[in-house]
Amino acid sequence: MTGPADTMPCRVCGHDVPAGRFCERCGARLVRERGGGPDWLRGSAFVAAPGEKVLQPSLVSSLFPHLPRRSLSTFRLGLGLVFVLLVVSCVFHWYVPMVAVATFAPLLLFAIYLAETGLIVDLPWRVWALTVVLGLVVGLGWALLTAAIVKESYSLGLGSEVPTARLVRDAVVIPFGGLLVMQLPTVLVRLTRPPIRESLYGFAIGVLGATVFAVTVTMVRLMQEIDAGITISGQSVTDLLIEAGVRGLTMPLTAASVSGLVGIALWYSRRPGTSRIRHLAAGGLVLVVVAAAYANVGVVEVLAIASELQLLVHVALALAAVVALRVGIQVAVLHEPQDPLHPDLPILCPGCGHVVPDAAFCPACGVAAHTASRSSRDARRRDRPQPTTELVEQ
Repeated sequence: MTGPADTMPCRVCGHDVPAGRFCERCGARLVRERGGGPDWLRGSAFVAAPGEKVLQPSLVSSLFPHLPRRSLSTFRLGLGLVFVLLVVSCVFHWYVPMVAVATFAPLLLFAIYLAETGLIVDLPWRVWALTVVLGLVVGLGWALLTAAIVKESYSLGLGSEVPTARLVRDAVVIPFGGLLVMQLPTVLVRLTRPPIRESLYGFAIGVLGATVFAVTVTMVRLMQEIDAGITISGQSVTDLLIEAGVRGLTMPLTAASVSGLVGIALWYSRRPGTSRIRHLAAGGLVLVVVAAAYANVGVVEVLAIASELQLLVHVALALAAVVALRVGIQVAVLHEPQDPLHPDLPILCPGCGHVVPDAAFCPACGVAAHTASRSSRDARRRDRPQPTTELVEQ
């Protein structure tokens, strides 16, 4: 860098910022694009992954938003490995390994994500421990409370006919009850006032609590099946594949999306000067979408339709929940208070790899600083690039 960078006024916030593609202060595109959608959403550029649109249902950048670009492919391989293990287990009728992979793989991947990104060292251990303990306790309580109801339905597989009274109970009461109870760990942790109020830390707490809750409930249900003498000797490979898809893919995706959104909402704080009504409306719409998706999962499971069609509906609802999660992440990160700006100091962007001003958003790719953990931000500020490096790729 041999001289001051060229600047231009941001058409949204009005500040003079380095000339580039995005405003380093508010994240808006400096030049409006045709079909880019409203500026408050910035739908053409996701804040957690360069080159992705907000409505693009990318699983890795949605479920692991703090990952730097170099780690995205590794986690994609991890998800692919989980898929392969599920398929192999079903083909060879390895029911217990299939259930084990479907149950523990999401929790293992998320634990690796917390360690890889440095999130786990940003918050005190008591916060993470409390989240895990609450997930275990609440999950165990819910599983025992609904044990009798679930036991009645063991004889009803996917696609079986269900009496009307049981249909209402199983399709509405149980899913919504589970949805609400699943949020208790996140709500209780928020009441302890954790030291970091960034919305994506709330997302991490929400997903971890929900994942531990789901693992606990699944293990209790599995022990109930064993005690009841339930066997899978008569199930075909197709039936096992459908069960694996629901257990290991669609249900974890939907649960993580719902609970992640709740965590985002509980940790979110509005930046001064932004529209409260607009954000409340967007957040309310997103929560309605994911709640409806979760409720319809229960309806689908008890309707007398082909199991293959049920799986397709499960997949569609899970993808809808993921897209809703991306909208929630986008709105929260774009409009929450940001770190103090140091625009005269260079820093390496973890999204695109360019050297850019140390600000709220990368002027080159639009990735938000808050999509990196605090430990990552601190490390990159301690080891700043040499001042001769160009700031922004024009």
